[in-house]
Amino acid sequence: MAKFAVIGLGNFGYTIIETLIQKGAEVIAIDIDEKKVEEAKTIVTDAIHMDCTDENALHNAGVDNVDAVVIGIGGNKEVSILTVGILRKMGVAKIYAKVDSKLHARILKIMGVKRTIFPEQYVGREIANLLVSQHIFNYMEISKDHTMVEISVPTYFVGKSLKELDVRNQYHISIIAIKYKKATVDEDGENVVMEETNVLPSADDVLQKSDKILIVGKKSDVNQLVDTAHEVNEQAIEQNIKSN
Repeated sequence: MAKFAVIGLGNFGYTIIETLIQKGAEVIAIDIDEKKVEEAKTIVTDAIHMDCTDENALHNAGVDNVDAVVIGIGGNKEVSILTVGILRKMGVAKIYAKVDSKLHARILKIMGVKRTIFPEQYVGREIANLLVSQHIFNYMEISKDHTMVEISVPTYFVGKSLKELDVRNQYHISIIAIKYKKATVDEDGENVVMEETNVLPSADDVLQKSDKILIVGKKSDVNQLVDTAHEVNEQAIEQNIKSN
């Protein structure tokens, strides 16, 4: 079983703990605020009230034996930087840290932090990408250069199989899932329409107008496909208006 340590139990840290527990991981929750530690005890078996700048305390907590450490102390740069220094000295290789400025991120990167997270910036980019296109339902940055987006099926994809579209060669992206509507009957005997997900679809799967697709690729390639799909859809709407 994977084991992680989360230091700093604010909204950011607590959300990470909840998600890790849901994924079946084991978590050591650490904070200097006793009230937050008591709250964490409701979802983890190992919640510790301690000063994270105390090397002996970190060692006794077993932090040097976890798969990765997440530092959720964004606001207090001094404590964040000192904690990273201690963890690196202890031999912890994988450290992820919340930051609140580019300078904070730069310092931690130099110190060997695997990845820095600026929550407000991250969420802001996601919201902005959702706002600029009515065809985007979900947007997630996978890395600095790659992204995953859930969009409506472009009109020029409708009625074609994935083999025909050959998106990897034509658009340099991958379609990793198709969401489609399925009519069924619920427990009360009512007719309902459910959304099903076809994960890792085959080359013979054909896209329908009401489908949504989950695409992965370089940001530039994904953005180009989204923009092109939007332009084609707008042209189709204009043609339809003119013909009527």
